[in-house]
Amino acid sequence: MEKFTLKKVAATAVSVVFLSVGAMGLSGCSTGEPSHESASGDSSSKTIRVATQRQPHLFAAYEWSKYVPQGYDVQVVPMDNSNDEKDALLSGDVDFALMGVPTVISQAAQDGGIKVIAGGADGGSGLMAKSGITEAKQLKGKKIGYVPNSSQEMALRLLLKSEGLNPDSDVDMVKLGYSEMSEALARGDVDAFAGAEMGVSLAKLAGASEIDSIYNTAIGKVNIALAASEDVINNNPGLVKVAINAHKKATEALSKDKASWKSGVMKQFTFDSDALDKALDNMWLHWDLSSDYQKQCKELANQMVEIGSIKSAPDASKFLDDQFVK
Repeated sequence: MEKFTLKKVAATAVSVVFLSVGAMGLSGCSTGEPSHESASGDSSSKTIRVATQRQPHLFAAYEWSKYVPQGYDVQVVPMDNSNDEKDALLSGDVDFALMGVPTVISQAAQDGGIKVIAGGADGGSGLMAKSGITEAKQLKGKKIGYVPNSSQEMALRLLLKSEGLNPDSDVDMVKLGYSEMSEALARGDVDAFAGAEMGVSLAKLAGASEIDSIYNTAIGKVNIALAASEDVINNNPGLVKVAINAHKKATEALSKDKASWKSGVMKQFTFDSDALDKALDNMWLHWDLSSDYQKQCKELANQMVEIGSIKSAPDASKFLDDQFVK
């Protein structure tokens, strides 16, 4: 069986480490401290605070400043994960967040308070395995890394079930952080992982196999969306419209010009150039909330019930608000 070389593992480690670094090296339009009253309490506010994560499919927020009207200020706030972004939305520390859809659904199933108001990015996921494993049915009895309550976990479980495998008994599900996955696979700690970029492309470059059917489930490629608190939606709809318009133009521009997208990501973050090329081909930026997309989000909620992540699937109106993108 083909093994990963030490050189490849080292390159993987260097590239992945950046993802786990704390809030450092912010861009010129970014800040880590609140500098204005929450937009939910100040309808005249022209400061837009948007949270995001250090991943290429969540990069569009850094481009918003190019597309807002004169007098508006965009402040990008990097965060480590979607749970942190959810908390920041609810506390009013940020007004908007590019974040994982499962986190929005989970909050809707509890106390609510935040909703998806626009699309973000589909894809950015992959099911990677050690050399020789090319089909999901070969995962029986294997160790598979995953992030609990992620869209990748839901897709993995659906995929395993479609092959007649019980995710809770026929495989060994191993909890891992996204930034740990490619290294864990290279070391042999896991036999496969259902993860996100950049780990997916780093694993590809290191010689791992890809099981390419992770998107072939009822939830499709659903992953990232733009969310806002209900307070901001209700109390400052004007700011929401400005933010979504900037998001629309940013995602469309990046989608049409991948060279510019890559250049912007490389300036903002530290990623392996070859891995980033592969990663950008595995991501689909969008701002709209099509009927198909909304159906996939609803199915995602149903799957979260299946695995016990939430007790019952909330009505779509509790976590989706498409009034601004229409």
